[in-house]
Amino acid sequence: MRLSLRVLALSSAHLAEELERFVEEEPWFRFERSRPQAAVRAEDVDPLARVASREPLAERLKRELRLMRLPDSVLRLALYLADDLDDRGYLAEPLDGIAKRLGAPLDDARAALAALQACDPPGIGAEDLVSCLLLQLRNEREPMRTLMAAIIRGHLGDVAEGRLDELAAQLSVSAAQVEEAVRRIRRLTPAPAIAAADDPVVPLMPDVVARKVEGVWTVEVTAWAAPRLELRAEYRRLMQSGEEEARRFVSARLKRAAWLTRAIERRRMTLQSVAEALVRHQEAYLERGAAAIRPLRLADIAEEIGVHESTVSRAVKDKILGSPQGLIPMERLFSVEVAPGWSQEAAKARLAEIVRAEDKASPLSDQAIANLLASEGCRLSRRAIAKYREALGIPNSFQRRR
Repeated sequence: MRLSLRVLALSSAHLAEELERFVEEEPWFRFERSRPQAAVRAEDVDPLARVASREPLAERLKRELRLMRLPDSVLRLALYLADDLDDRGYLAEPLDGIAKRLGAPLDDARAALAALQACDPPGIGAEDLVSCLLLQLRNEREPMRTLMAAIIRGHLGDVAEGRLDELAAQLSVSAAQVEEAVRRIRRLTPAPAIAAADDPVVPLMPDVVARKVEGVWTVEVTAWAAPRLELRAEYRRLMQSGEEEARRFVSARLKRAAWLTRAIERRRMTLQSVAEALVRHQEAYLERGAAAIRPLRLADIAEEIGVHESTVSRAVKDKILGSPQGLIPMERLFSVEVAPGWSQEAAKARLAEIVRAEDKASPLSDQAIANLLASEGCRLSRRAIAKYREALGIPNSFQRRR
């Protein structure tokens, strides 16, 4: 179950990396998947996706925190912590000091920090270098994870000095194991916020495709999101041979692969169910565009398909829906209600439409935009309009004047 949940939360690109590592360790397997050939053209990408890609790290963290099922008191603290990180992505001050200054129970502060540290990128919200590196071990498998943690906690000095043979003797493991652990530790980042800012733009490929055929919406998980792990032909022939020892050898290899194969299939089925439910709820958006996005919560989809909210959160994390509206991050199909029948994303999209249609010689003030939206049933404060406008990268009325 833990493996299935971890595989579900991976982006398809990261799943490919996992499988590449697997076939390095188990060379009798190979995996097949379609690969991106080129980056998607900017005009093919949904405008909301482009906004998401420019989001500051703090905003991305807060969006992820809001998708979690946190008590209000813990969520408020977690949102504060997301704004209180230093340039490296570490806490800017000790947690007990933050709790005391805000008058919050220390237990709530610890729960808020744990939620923040569960966000991406791994290592975010650490209190020091050691805790930053330890947080990045969450995807490592045992026993390597335990060995790496032991080295990080007490032997980074030995690693820096190159005393790996002595370190192996102290930890009662082989020199080869220590070398592998150190190699993996060196791949970790001491400054996750800086690393996240430097992440290269990768080609966008849809994990799920939604199409309307003869008036009916169809949803399909792509081969990009559902790779196939296969036993190489020469080992299949070993299984079919009459040699008992050869069959035992291959059978042992198959057991480990079977768990991973089942996790990938469960990921595909969950993605299918979640995507079908999302399309049912957001048909209007897929047909008419961003201004028609309905308010939608994780809990709504979870209840509909009979899973926990956290499962839905993992399923949509870093997944892309291909649709008539372009490529859309599936997380963007969830939106809080800011007025009766109005989602936050629909309000932003309508705001952008209003600005595009305004008289450029006499652009509308934030209050004038608020009044226009209110006349359409979406009552928002002038401050909310300014916040949404800034998030969309739209200058104020003075800067828009021609």
